[in-house]
Amino acid sequence: MRLIFKLSIQAQKIIYTCIVCFLYVNISICYSNEKSIVTSPYKTQSSLPFLRIPIDVQTRSVDPTFAYYEASIELTEQLFLGLLGFEFKDSNLIIVPELAKTWRVNDNGKIYRFELRDDVYWTKGITGEKMRKVTAKDIVWAVQRNINPETDAPYAFILYALKNGHDIHTGKLKDISAIGVKALSDFTVEFELENPASYFPSLLTLWIFKPLPPEQIKKHGSNWSEPDKIWTNGPYFLDQWHKHWKMNFKKNPNFYDKDQVQISELHYFIIPESFAGLHMYKENKLDILGDGFLRLPPSEVLNITNDEKLGSEFYTVPRYFTYCYLLNTQRPPLNNTSVRRAISLSIDRDLLVDIITHGKEDAAQTFTPPFLMGIDNKKSSDLDIGIHFDPKKAKELLEKEGYSDGTDFPELILMHPISEVHTSIAKAISSFLKHYHNIKVKIIEDNWDNYSNIAFQKDRIKAPHITPLGWGADYLDAHNWLNDAFSYSQSFTGWKNKNFDEKVAQAGMHPDQNKRYLLYQKAEKILVQEECAIVPLFFETAKYLIKPRVKNWFFLPTYGQQLMHWSIENHKN
Repeated sequence: MRLIFKLSIQAQKIIYTCIVCFLYVNISICYSNEKSIVTSPYKTQSSLPFLRIPIDVQTRSVDPTFAYYEASIELTEQLFLGLLGFEFKDSNLIIVPELAKTWRVNDNGKIYRFELRDDVYWTKGITGEKMRKVTAKDIVWAVQRNINPETDAPYAFILYALKNGHDIHTGKLKDISAIGVKALSDFTVEFELENPASYFPSLLTLWIFKPLPPEQIKKHGSNWSEPDKIWTNGPYFLDQWHKHWKMNFKKNPNFYDKDQVQISELHYFIIPESFAGLHMYKENKLDILGDGFLRLPPSEVLNITNDEKLGSEFYTVPRYFTYCYLLNTQRPPLNNTSVRRAISLSIDRDLLVDIITHGKEDAAQTFTPPFLMGIDNKKSSDLDIGIHFDPKKAKELLEKEGYSDGTDFPELILMHPISEVHTSIAKAISSFLKHYHNIKVKIIEDNWDNYSNIAFQKDRIKAPHITPLGWGADYLDAHNWLNDAFSYSQSFTGWKNKNFDEKVAQAGMHPDQNKRYLLYQKAEKILVQEECAIVPLFFETAKYLIKPRVKNWFFLPTYGQQLMHWSIENHKN
């Protein structure tokens, strides 16, 4: 899950020139000190043996425990191996071993045992020196560290799948070692789950399960991830970290699969503003721009696609990300189910996509991407799952509740953080409700701090009627939406439904995937079609600009890309 909120477009344009100037000076100094670089690298970009990548958040740490934003997840993916990972095969995303060699699950679905590779080593930052082997004890120690409430790991809730995970993290159980993981030998690790969870292998692709080097963390504390102290075990190691603007990764000479790593160095530039990144890309100072690698300015997408040169370097790929509205079911008139349904039925999602994203996104009738519920997106209407545009039905519902032509309908408060995209969507929704039902919507935008104070307040009667939510896949299972995302959003909606909770809980534990699909479909129907606590709007697509010299690239729809498989034209390792 990642919630991404940007500055207004006016603010971005005001500050981006200063950022560009700062980066130009620093990048020029850096390149002057790089070896084997021609005098004018920007004009002869194909000669550069490294990939130039932007990220949009000032990363304070590359410690997997604290990975949360897209940038930090991207960095940890290059530096650290997990037990399992994702790979594209025959156009499908499948789970494959990384640190693990094999695994098996017992008959009751609660015990998972993994045999680990014995050729994975910790590598020291800067020098690339080979240290000791990565063992099962490193995984156990990392999990215990992450579930400890004093650590305050943002993704600790994922570990609730393990036995005693919830009780330890919430302070009910003080014995950290009681978490459901143990090392049976140096290269065998066993997990015990609280309940059967057929999606558990997907969880093991996440950074919260990655092994860590206990001796370095104990010795150096929070500074252990500095270049001269860090140990990593992935395809790259941390070579340089110029705070506030750049990080360099080098190919790990000790990586067990080093012959498959095609690019010798990754240079990450910290650019907190999209317009600055786009300008640098146009000037051949970046090789890629978009999505997790600093998003493209939304207002520039149409210009990019219409530009002959940039249009040829522009790509869209699927991304498992839902943009939706949360309805505050505790504040009248949204405490009325029929009113909530009427609002959702009044939104023309296809028109919204055409206006706001110029047809680059997919209109969403469900909160959960249909394929995660075993549904072909085109057949969701045939299965009567999801909410569809029907202003006539919406009018009938409102009239039955005594709201005719919006005369006595209370003004709705729609609040969002300052953002060009949020503003455009809010205005469109307001127009739909005004046009079809004469319902007035007051739109309030504010900086993140003020927004969060108001939107997150416990007194839901005073909180806004409507707030936005963007949810992206942490792992590929409907549970990530209908359990994890919804649990997060409940503090906004105030909605509870016993039948929904039971369906999701049953699906999470059921061993039969087809039966899990049916249970999630029923839960989805309750959430967005019958009760309408969430209003799905569209499924986002990832948009990228990629220089022609970058070859063999592909994008995972989850967070963290497998850059080790990419290559650069005329450069082989």
